[in-house]
Amino acid sequence: MKTNLLLILAAALAFAVLPAIAQGGNDAKSAPAASPAAQKYTCSMHPEVISDKPGKCPKCGMNLTLVKVSPTPR
Repeated sequence: MKTNLLLILAAALAFAVLPAIAQGGNDAKSAPAASPAAQKYTCSMHPEVISDKPGKCPKCGMNLTLVKVSPTPR
């Protein structure tokens, strides 16, 4: 009797969990990657200078660096 109950509980759990796993239940994997168009570059000396592509700062001529975006909390 206990074995049947355990099998039923295991089957119910499997049917509840498997669809989430099949859909990529891990949020880190299912989150879209940042597209290159979403990347921003800035000057370390002039943070108000922002560009969509790498290049030189128009104020001082330094190379623009990629802005690292931290993930937003949910």
